[in-house]
Amino acid sequence: PIPSCDWSSDVCSSDLKRQRSDNNESILEQVQNENKRKKLTELNELTTNENNNNDNNTDDNESIEIINTDSRVSTADAEDITYNEVQSILGVNYTIPNSIKEEIIELFESFPNLNKIYEIYSKIGEGTFSSVYLGKERKVSRFNNNHDNKRNKTSSLVALKKIYVTSSPQRIFNELNLLYILRGNENVAPLLDVLRYEDQVIAVLPYYKHSDFRDFYRDLPLIGIKNYMFDLFQAIEFIHKHDVIHRDIKPTNFLYNPFTGKGVLVDFGLAEKYEPVINNACPCINGGFNNEEISKFEKLSVYPKNGYLKDDQRPGRRANRAGTRGFRAPEVLFKCNCQTPLIDIWSAGVMLLTLLSRRFPFFNSTDDIEAIMELINIYGTIEMKECANLHGLNLDCNIPKMKNKISFSAIIANSILMDCKEGDTFAEDSPAWEILSVIDKRGRIIDNKLGNEYNNAIDLLEKSMELYSNKRENAENLLKHEFFKEFRTEVEEEDEEGYANDDDDDDDSDVTNDENNTPYLD
Repeated sequence: PIPSCDWSSDVCSSDLKRQRSDNNESILEQVQNENKRKKLTELNELTTNENNNNDNNTDDNESIEIINTDSRVSTADAEDITYNEVQSILGVNYTIPNSIKEEIIELFESFPNLNKIYEIYSKIGEGTFSSVYLGKERKVSRFNNNHDNKRNKTSSLVALKKIYVTSSPQRIFNELNLLYILRGNENVAPLLDVLRYEDQVIAVLPYYKHSDFRDFYRDLPLIGIKNYMFDLFQAIEFIHKHDVIHRDIKPTNFLYNPFTGKGVLVDFGLAEKYEPVINNACPCINGGFNNEEISKFEKLSVYPKNGYLKDDQRPGRRANRAGTRGFRAPEVLFKCNCQTPLIDIWSAGVMLLTLLSRRFPFFNSTDDIEAIMELINIYGTIEMKECANLHGLNLDCNIPKMKNKISFSAIIANSILMDCKEGDTFAEDSPAWEILSVIDKRGRIIDNKLGNEYNNAIDLLEKSMELYSNKRENAENLLKHEFFKEFRTEVEEEDEEGYANDDDDDDDSDVTNDENNTPYLD
């Protein structure tokens, strides 16, 4: 069972803080801190009495630690939630660290009546702009957004996302607004509730049971990779149909359960509405510069071909670079101001490359220059120069060995071979071995059933990580790829039913109303 909290450590830590800061505190701060110390002291006494009473009357296996401002430890009925569910999420021997206890207490204190609405079990995540807590609604559900979320109806747990006050109001509103718009898809986390008190904002979303990407990416079989990518592309297709760019597609933002084969896209903190650029648009919207234009610019150029200017007076390029290192598309690295939703497709392709090569992170650059060099290692200088020209830039590289492109099949096979040389990194039954049975180190794929499966996977990868943004496939087309043939049949059947229903609706629309002689739908 999850052990009960030892709140005495909180009092001790509070005493240490008091000794350290009394000399520098203002009168107001002293009063505030004294109130906190009293609360912690009362809490310690309450918890001690509660534990003494429960030792003789309550089985430890029937209780869950819940933190709130009324009584810091309470008992939840296992039939209501959930003990097993929380235990499976946090771990059998999980103990809440003192720092997280204090953080949750401060959260309740900063949000009046929050403890009357939600129970909080622990902190389960933290990012640059927010912290996430695992909790459960106390009362009958207040949620009334009618979201289609069949996969999470069996769970009453929620994720409370506290957005830091350092985030701008416009950014907070943008995220909440997009979450509200993007309802109705089981692969996209819906917004259940929003709480605000002064400058504090909490977004409430369903909690999805999932596994850490690092725990399964090396052992996920091919059918698991298909499930993973299919759900991911379905989520991307849905948000792109609403003209939304996620901008931060990566494993930690796609919650996947390898045991059920279901995934959900989360975290729209960097997402934005797609709006085509009209003025001062990047040359890529017209196909980039041709060879004649490039030669003309090179002749007219007064800038050195070797080295760089010490005091470069040229104006810098400005573009949205939001995203995570290693998952940024080439057009983001080249600061294109006409970025489209297809930058999400590139990020999804990097995730597919990670799953196939069993290597995470696959790209590990510290800045944009290193990121471009990593791509040159794969695509070669010739294609990267053409990509730079597409966006109105020139690219120079003095490493001759990086001239030609390397096939993804060779990269994947050699990545696994390198791990094998380092030692026993894969289990005997690991699906990584089957890749080496059908792909050699030169990237040649054997022509058999399994080889064809991996050939389809690599073809999907090449289409997703197309260097030229104007040639990259969208999510709708990628879902029709041969790699997803097991799932495509189900989608096509649903589409056929949809077309049939549309035909029926068209027949109904021909019926006219005698009063105004205008078509109407029943």
